[in-house]
Amino acid sequence: MDTITETQIKSFSSEWWDTFLQENENFTTTKVFKNVITSEDIVFLNKEIIKIIQELYALKTNKYGFRVYLDGKLQNNDFMTNLFEKHIPFENENITEYFDRVFSDKKFGMIINHTEKFSEDLAHNILLKIQPLLDKVGIPLTGLSAHILIGNYGWTPLGIHQDTRGENVIHFHLGPGPKIMYNWNEEDYKELTGKKDNNKDVEPLLPYAESYPFETGDLYYMPWNKYHIGFSDQFSVGLTIWFNNPTKRSFTTAILDALHLQHLNEDDEILSPNKDKDIDLTFENIKSVLNLNENLRGLTFIDLLKYLHKEYKLAILSNGGWASIPVTLSDKIKYEIDNYEILDNKKIITPYPFKTFYEKIDDELVIFARGYKVKIRYHDELINIIDKLNQNKEELVTDLLSNLIVDWPVEAGLYFLSLLYDKRAINIVETNQLK
Repeated sequence: MDTITETQIKSFSSEWWDTFLQENENFTTTKVFKNVITSEDIVFLNKEIIKIIQELYALKTNKYGFRVYLDGKLQNNDFMTNLFEKHIPFENENITEYFDRVFSDKKFGMIINHTEKFSEDLAHNILLKIQPLLDKVGIPLTGLSAHILIGNYGWTPLGIHQDTRGENVIHFHLGPGPKIMYNWNEEDYKELTGKKDNNKDVEPLLPYAESYPFETGDLYYMPWNKYHIGFSDQFSVGLTIWFNNPTKRSFTTAILDALHLQHLNEDDEILSPNKDKDIDLTFENIKSVLNLNENLRGLTFIDLLKYLHKEYKLAILSNGGWASIPVTLSDKIKYEIDNYEILDNKKIITPYPFKTFYEKIDDELVIFARGYKVKIRYHDELINIIDKLNQNKEELVTDLLSNLIVDWPVEAGLYFLSLLYDKRAINIVETNQLK
């Protein structure tokens, strides 16, 4: 079949994704799709990437896998601190202007991971594009993630490498410069090199590679099992969306990590050696750190694991499939949840395709909104409110709360909606949503 073009099938429609799956043989074959991304989307996504850079500079952190390379060398914390403090993008400066100003004639590369966390508009725009694909193949068990590669670095600084087992990638090429990806089959590469990872001795291996050149507006797909390296000697921007399909072991590890993150108290008390070799006494220290209610403490290990699995799944589903939760409004703009009057008499919406999930546990309603877990005192009408919002239609706050305020004060209903608003699960329709 000929390569897809926008004139044949509308980009990112259900039919387009059918052809995508056909041409890459159901996620198993590398493929370039030409002229997929519109010029309007390219401008929009590049603007959002500049905003992400501004936010990371304001946070002054490389906590989220933010890295810069110069001449192939990873830069240290001193360089990053100088970048954060002295090279902030100017207002209305586009992405090409910014990098021309800061790096001029240097060979550089910048990698920003989990960018879905820092731009609601980018995360939503991409999710709308890939939603028809998710409807067909499902959401990866450990979610989706968005990563950005920027620069004119020549060969990918990581060298020839293979990605994590199961994690397939879709690359949106925003240009302006072109890029070439080189692939080696796993067995061929193993025979050539002994399966050498992060191999920077590239040129001798190029005759054995398959090359995939692409340009501005093209989309590149690659399965996880290809050894690969990219070449980009002209300035370009790539937005990559990762389908994080875990192994059974890594998925189970992710679930157990949830126990560590959610159900262990902060306790840095140093434990002394147990000279009496009292095993039971040692275990009491473990029990004291566990933050489990009586219901959870009474579960068998397998049932506790099942509970953690359900919570993990509901968190990802509520976030539309994204692995990283968004920055709350309280963290981003110092929004105060108690300032719920902002929602009074407003029109609100849960933007498609996001949904809020919930379950009743004793006298509490446990809510999963955009990956966040929220607890509130149970009322039947809260479920009706969530169900209405999950239709992804505009709703008047006064109508949503009309039945709830028969039993609860209107302030309680507004506070509930304010919790959802803070977690980015609902938007106010009449005002410009804060980014």
